[in-house]
Amino acid sequence: MLGKKKKFHRVLGKIICFVSVLTLWPVSAFGDSVYIDMERVDPGYVGTPLGAIWAVDSWFLTLVTLNFKLSDVPDGSYQVRLHEAPNCENPGRVYNPDGDEIGERIGDLLPEMLAENGTLTGIHGIKPPVHTADAHKLTVIEMRGHSLLLQSNNDNVIVACGVVREGEWEEPR
Repeated sequence: MLGKKKKFHRVLGKIICFVSVLTLWPVSAFGDSVYIDMERVDPGYVGTPLGAIWAVDSWFLTLVTLNFKLSDVPDGSYQVRLHEAPNCENPGRVYNPDGDEIGERIGDLLPEMLAENGTLTGIHGIKPPVHTADAHKLTVIEMRGHSLLLQSNNDNVIVACGVVREGEWEEPR
């Protein structure tokens, strides 16, 4: 019985040590985080705030995760795309350092999101177009300095845009 107790305490000590290191380790060592303030850009609504999308690197998955908290979004189906320029008036092409195939571009983040009752919410992990161990995995630091667009799947109208700011880790709001 004494041997099992020692083993249990040794394992427990290692777990406590590991958790302590994770708690004290600088957050930026695991990844990055930024809020993207989204505004309407479609005619008649330009500049109307919709809320924010929190982009955070998942140290567990080594992929970026987007947490949507948008309201007053017209009901419908949307795509979420990352574009080259940090400018909502002229965002440039869809971000893609690896080629040009639609559906295989790094900037084609989410092909279909449904806004219902004016809200677009939820947490969505962004997977690379070709999901393999050595695939290009998008991170928040790579997203910085680009624009994020919400585009209607119904008529291809860009409804909202936000610029992914340069800077440091942003704490959860």
